[in-house]
Amino acid sequence: MKHSLQIISPFLLLTHFSCTSQLDSQPMEPFLEKPQELHGDEPEVVPDEIDEVIESTVEKPRTEPPPPIGTEKDEINESLEQGIPLEINAEVQRWIEVFTGSHRDMFQRYLNRGERFKPMIITTLRDQGVPTELYYLAMIESGFSTHAYSHAKALGLWQFIAGTGKRYGLRIDRYVDERRDPIRATISASMYLNDLNNVFDSWYLAMAAYNAGELRILRAIMKAKTRDFWQLARGNYLPDETMNYIPKFLAALTIGSNPEKYGFTIEPATDIPPLVSVKVPSPVKLDQIAKLSGVSLKELKENNPHIRRNMTPPGLKEYRLWVPEYERAQVLAVQDGLKTHRLKISSSQRKVARRYHRVRRGETLASISRRYGLTIRQLKARNGLRSNRIYAGSRLIIRDSKSTERYRVRRGDNLNLIARKFNTSVRNIKRLNNLKSTRIYAGQILKVRPRG
Repeated sequence: MKHSLQIISPFLLLTHFSCTSQLDSQPMEPFLEKPQELHGDEPEVVPDEIDEVIESTVEKPRTEPPPPIGTEKDEINESLEQGIPLEINAEVQRWIEVFTGSHRDMFQRYLNRGERFKPMIITTLRDQGVPTELYYLAMIESGFSTHAYSHAKALGLWQFIAGTGKRYGLRIDRYVDERRDPIRATISASMYLNDLNNVFDSWYLAMAAYNAGELRILRAIMKAKTRDFWQLARGNYLPDETMNYIPKFLAALTIGSNPEKYGFTIEPATDIPPLVSVKVPSPVKLDQIAKLSGVSLKELKENNPHIRRNMTPPGLKEYRLWVPEYERAQVLAVQDGLKTHRLKISSSQRKVARRYHRVRRGETLASISRRYGLTIRQLKARNGLRSNRIYAGSRLIIRDSKSTERYRVRRGDNLNLIARKFNTSVRNIKRLNNLKSTRIYAGQILKVRPRG
């Protein structure tokens, strides 16, 4: 079923991923991707949305393991039943031969490494309404390494470049780089891929855009006058790395779906406990958390590879860290003690929700909107601005009782639930979004205006 996406336009989607990974010492030619330039500033997702997904889906109690990849057969999303078409042609067969031949050892390492993340990734993909086969896209991107880094500065499990990571709700600054957080990055990647599929109505083209950039794929479609990926590839309308990107993914999916057939044996990750999040006061040092709670500082750092300066980020009252489930109670028990160890920070480092902002020298609408989790369009609308020009000393309205917010529909939502959440009415939500019925879809963006 095609989603009703209200904010995505191919002409406005100007960010992308770069997919070059540097993981192991041996040659990585089959996984190398050409970097692209970055465009666009306005965020599609803000960090609070990522936290909401963690609370509502990632940490939801589950009585059964997630279904095997590609076997979803329920009411979550009819498009999941179709999944991603598995085509075996000459291009795909060539990569199967590479992965089972000259790069067999490397592919085996990736299969084993992915077992640690597999339950989390496929559950997150499923809950966000995208096919779980995309698990193998993370393999192609990074080999399931949280520290994978490219010369184009793409980073982490899903190889976000900084601009796209921020645009899809990841915090990236001198204190944290959530591209290295497997859970947060998987949520962001799911949202981005979902948006791309809504734009192109094709998972092959969505993945191609993930690799090469949305505008490049759009130009190729317009030039070739076809939306068939294989025709675009065989007609040389796509970059070389993108022409190989889908065949590599399909080859990985084919082998991963039946590893024994190709002579692979996957080692289960039995010694790694599942992680859960725990909110701690911020900013505090990790060694202080370890000292008061009794958890291992080494494990705390290993489970939170996105923490860059041995401390939780300033500008937030609380921040989620990942710990094994059996250590959660220990950290929760020292909350009050940790509050007394908050680090003092300068006012310039604080990032708080406030009604007004006084423009300082060097600031732009883009930097101010990012600071408060708004889009440039929202900021201009609230202040009646016709251009992007602002002046130091002027005061901008950040929040008011009439401000319109955006909400991304999640699995299980309905208009009544959303209306109660924002203290508004179903009628108002329908009017703001030009809805003729109460039917909504996971991943859809709704405008909401809370009552004052």
